[in-house]
Amino acid sequence: MKVVLINAPSKHAALVTSGWDRKAEDIGAFPPIGLSYIAGFLTKHTKHDVKIIDAIADGLGYEELGQQITQLKPDIVGTTVFTQTFYDTLLLAQITKKISKTIYFCVGGTQHLRMFLGETLSHSEIDFAVRGEGEVIFANLLEALELNKPLHEVEGISFKKNGEIISVGEEGYMKEINEFPPPAFEMLPTEKYKSAIGSGKTAGTIATSRGCPYQCRFCDHPYRTYRAYSTERILSEINYFYVRGIREFVFFDDMFNITPKRVIELSAAMLKVFPNIAWSFRGRADQVTEEMILIAKKAGCNQMMFGIEAANDEDLKSIKKNITIKQLVDTLALCKKHGIETSTNWIIGLPCHKSRKDILDLLNFTIKCGTDYVQFNILVPFAGTEIYAEGVKKNIIDPDFWKRYVLNPQPNSYAPVWDEYLTRDELSELLKTCYRKFYLRPVKIMDHVFRVKSFSHLKEKARGALVVMGVLGFKRHKVPTIERLD
Repeated sequence: MKVVLINAPSKHAALVTSGWDRKAEDIGAFPPIGLSYIAGFLTKHTKHDVKIIDAIADGLGYEELGQQITQLKPDIVGTTVFTQTFYDTLLLAQITKKISKTIYFCVGGTQHLRMFLGETLSHSEIDFAVRGEGEVIFANLLEALELNKPLHEVEGISFKKNGEIISVGEEGYMKEINEFPPPAFEMLPTEKYKSAIGSGKTAGTIATSRGCPYQCRFCDHPYRTYRAYSTERILSEINYFYVRGIREFVFFDDMFNITPKRVIELSAAMLKVFPNIAWSFRGRADQVTEEMILIAKKAGCNQMMFGIEAANDEDLKSIKKNITIKQLVDTLALCKKHGIETSTNWIIGLPCHKSRKDILDLLNFTIKCGTDYVQFNILVPFAGTEIYAEGVKKNIIDPDFWKRYVLNPQPNSYAPVWDEYLTRDELSELLKTCYRKFYLRPVKIMDHVFRVKSFSHLKEKARGALVVMGVLGFKRHKVPTIERLD
């Protein structure tokens, strides 16, 4: 079968802001890792003709996507669905079915499908849902379609039959993830992936693990177990990029430094094989030691990214972050001591933010704590999270909003916010204030100017400045609503 996996555009996503916001692309272009794993599995274990289209990296609109689908003539199109971007998913499904109603359209997306399976499959354009980790399940679905086998024998799929949704077996989950083949990096436009806070050069993006065992109240990550790839496998994936001249890497795990020991061991292994690379990772500030920093720095680590979210111990405890401000400050000081940049994430509009002062206090802390880069986000209470359940219980959040949205998505819908104390408009203005007061300080501007290493680096810095100033980024505008096909 001809299989086309598409990383769909996300320009119509439901957002919490009432005006300006940064777009996902503003923090860099990163590959669709999930789709690349699906493609890698199909390439190794089947004879299907598989291709990936990354519409975000390639800057493709829906008209261009339609042209590519027409040219490729697939038997099935697959994509990953996220609740906030369901409008874009449905638009892609519509375009596919307009080209040919014989093309199957399949979605994956563990957390979304756990919450909104029925609403998703209510759309006639969507034929199948692959639940959970989809490598094996999707391959089995393709085999059933190609050989006309009974669909009710394919564990992990859901589909419609005579108006009824049929779900077969349990969702997919692989305990030993090292059994999966490597991602199909060769199908991706790897030269287009880079971090907005990196050097501006192409970066190889690698996931070294799956899942996160922590219990943050705002997080909707689907797996609370932690499964790590072997050191040998990670080195092999690094080598794929290395032999192609790429020397910058982003480890894009939910939790890279599950323990300092893991980072120490992996750094030692990289140091032996790749002596001249630069890399960064996402992780926790309380799982950093000076020993870890020293060997990671020697192995090429030049940046660590931490999700902190709140600016005092009481607020951190309220969201079950399981970290203290002292641990953060100590880690930032260690990184600065050894010349490693830090980037930190913060949430505004949490239930503990009862006034503008609470958020301005958070902003002031981000300025004082010594982090090099920040990302501020307004809280999105996702269905299935503890904060969402609390908001529903307090009548702050409409319990049916996301269901209605998936049933009838509108472009750039206003996603729910926690407006018990601050309105959407107030939070939107505070978001702009936080970004501009942090980045547009003279000392910070000069700091970034002196850090410029190349012309490509300068371009990334300039783009970031234009986003912060509001010249670039997301701005609300009217878009025609979906015209249903059925």
